[in-house]
Amino acid sequence: MNEIWQKNITLFLSRFPALAGYLGVGEGSLTVGGGPNPEYLLSASELEIVPSRRGNMPTARAKDGDGKSRMLHSLYDPVREAEQAADSVKKTNPDSRACAFFSFGLGYPVVAYARKFPDDALIVVEPNPKAFFTALSAIDWSPVFNMRDVTFAIATGADVVVSLLERAGGLLSVALFQNQAHTMHASAYYCALSSQIERNRDKERINAATFRRFSALWKKNIGMNSSVINARVSSLSDFVSKNKESFSGRPFVVVAAGPSLSEILPHLKEMGRRAFIVAVDTALRSCLDYGVEPDFVVLCDPQFYAYRHIAGLSSPSSVLVTEAAVYPPALRFRCREIVMCASNCPLEMMAEKGLVDGEFVREDRKRGILSSGGSVSTTAWEFARVAGASEIYMAGLDLGYPENETHVRGSTFEELAHSVSSRLFPAETFGAGALFGANMMWAEDYGGRKILTDNRMKMFAWWFESRCTSYPKLRTYSMSSRSLKIPGITVRTREEFFENTKDFRAVSEN
Repeated sequence: MNEIWQKNITLFLSRFPALAGYLGVGEGSLTVGGGPNPEYLLSASELEIVPSRRGNMPTARAKDGDGKSRMLHSLYDPVREAEQAADSVKKTNPDSRACAFFSFGLGYPVVAYARKFPDDALIVVEPNPKAFFTALSAIDWSPVFNMRDVTFAIATGADVVVSLLERAGGLLSVALFQNQAHTMHASAYYCALSSQIERNRDKERINAATFRRFSALWKKNIGMNSSVINARVSSLSDFVSKNKESFSGRPFVVVAAGPSLSEILPHLKEMGRRAFIVAVDTALRSCLDYGVEPDFVVLCDPQFYAYRHIAGLSSPSSVLVTEAAVYPPALRFRCREIVMCASNCPLEMMAEKGLVDGEFVREDRKRGILSSGGSVSTTAWEFARVAGASEIYMAGLDLGYPENETHVRGSTFEELAHSVSSRLFPAETFGAGALFGANMMWAEDYGGRKILTDNRMKMFAWWFESRCTSYPKLRTYSMSSRSLKIPGITVRTREEFFENTKDFRAVSEN
C-alpha cells in the first residue's frame, strides 16, 4: 500500500498543486511513516477494504443508509468489472469525448476509463476528500493522473460541477457514470447535483430546439429592425448609467399577468408612487385598464403572439425595454423611450452559421445583458436588479394555476378567449384547454396549499431560486400567498408593502 500511496500522492501533488492547496494538504501532512496519514482516510467503519478473489487487487464494502453492508466493487474481479463498465459508458455515449464520474469507490471505473480512452476529457466528482485519499491509498491511479485532460472536483458545490460539465462540451454531450453503491455515502449531494444537471439539460434541449425553430425568424426580425435601432434606440447600459441615481436604492414592483394580480391592480397606482413599476408585456393591458402607465414595459420575445399583447396600446410615459430580434411592429409602440438590451437569441451561433454579421453581434453585446430564464418575468426581474433595485416585489408571478385560474382578468389571453368563444365553444372551454394541455403536477403555494403547475413553470421557479441565491442581499418578495412557493422568495403582503415603503415621487415632484 505504501508504494501505491507514494506514487499516487507524488503524481497528485505535482499535477494538481492548486487543488492540494484548496484542500489544505501537502506531502508532510498526507504521509506519515511512508504511508497515508489515517487522519485523511475514511475509517474502517465507513469503508472496509478487503482482498478480492483476484490476487492482490483489493475490493471494498460499505454500509448503506439501512446499515447493511454493500460491495462497492466485484468480490471476484473488480478490474474486469470496471473495464466492462467503461465499455458500457462509451457504448451508450459513442459520440461523447468527455465523461464525469460521480464518486468511484476505490477508483477502478475511473482508472479503467482512463486506460481505454486516454484522449477523452475526464471529470471526477467527490464531495468528501477522505473518500478520494482513501482511493489513492488502495490502487494505482497513474493512468488517470497521466491523462491530458482530467479535472478533479473534490469538495466543491454542485454549481461548480455543472460549470465544469458545461465547459467540457455541454451537459448534453458529457457522459455520466453514477453507481448507487459508490454515491450512497453522499446521496443527498449527488441527488441535488443530478437534479441540477437534469434541469440544465432540459434548458439546453429547449435552447437547441428553439434555435432550430426560430433562427430564420430572428434573422428576419433583426434585418427589419436595423434601421430603427440605429435611429431611435438607447442601449440598456447607457440608460441605466444615466439614471443610476434615480433608480439606485429604490424598490421595484415587477407586474406579471398571473391570476393573483387581480388582488394588486386596484392599488397599483398608489404603489407606483412608492416604487418603480416594471410590467411584462402580458400585464400591460391590465395596468392600463386601471389607469396605470408603468415606468417600464418589458418585451423581449421575437414572436408575433408576444407583440399582440401590446398591439393597439400606448403608454406615453413608459420606457419600452426590448431587444434587436423583437417582432418589428413592437418598435412602433407609442412610449417615452425605447431601451434595448443585448439579444437573448444565440447571436454567436447565428454568426457562425452566417445568419448575422459578426460586427452586429459585437455591437449588440455592448448594450448590456439581461439574463433570462425563458420567461419575460425573469427578464423583468433581471432588469430591476441591473437598474439598482433595493428590493423587488413580484405581483402576479404565480407560476401555477391558483384555484384553476390561468391569467388575470382582462389580460390579452382572457380577451382572446372571449373573442373566439361561441355557444358550443365557450371561453371556459378555451381556458380549460390551456390548463390541462400541459404536463400538470401538484406543488405547494406559500400558504401550504396545493397548486397546479407544470415543468415549464417549475423551470422558471428554479431560475428565480438560483438568482436569489446568487444575489442574497437583494430581497425578493411575492405579493400573494397563492403563488407557487419559490425558495429564496418570501411573501410580503400589500399592507406590508405600504408599511415598508415611502412616497418618493412626492419628493421629486416638489
